[in-house]
Amino acid sequence: MKTLFALILATTTVISAHAETTAADAFASIKKLAGEWRGPAMQKGMPKSHSIFRVTAGGSAVEETIFPGTKMEMISVYHMDKGDLLMTHYCMLGNQPRTKLNTRKSTATELVFDFDGGTNLNPRRDMHMHSLTLTLSGSKKSGAQKLTCGGTSWEGGKQKMACGNTLTRVR
Repeated sequence: MKTLFALILATTTVISAHAETTAADAFASIKKLAGEWRGPAMQKGMPKSHSIFRVTAGGSAVEETIFPGTKMEMISVYHMDKGDLLMTHYCMLGNQPRTKLNTRKSTATELVFDFDGGTNLNPRRDMHMHSLTLTLSGSKKSGAQKLTCGGTSWEGGKQKMACGNTLTRVR
């Protein structure tokens, strides 16, 4: 009986540690990112990480400006579509990859977005952002104070590189 109880407890712990999140809850968490975020450069030769999140369009979208005011400035827009959370990235490469929240891989503190198409790109050939993971750390009430962003870019139909960085809320 002790063995059965231990097995049930262990299974429950694993399941609760990886509890899925809903798209609506994930979008609410992204809205709480509104503000300015800074971190170190992701790679040599790149500017220091800097993102500004703002809720716009009557609360129906969140706009993230990445590297604002630099030649590398880009925009990502998060929004709901028929129960799914989508993010379109307007890249300095001139393409617009779209990702969709994978609710099975995501938790309340780790949001996993997978490639879901895009415009002005051929995913079997062109370089593009292919995935994104946002890991939120901090108070649930006030929103995250640390934001770890990780992702992959693909070219030629396969992963070319992965990168990530941790940003801190500055306001």
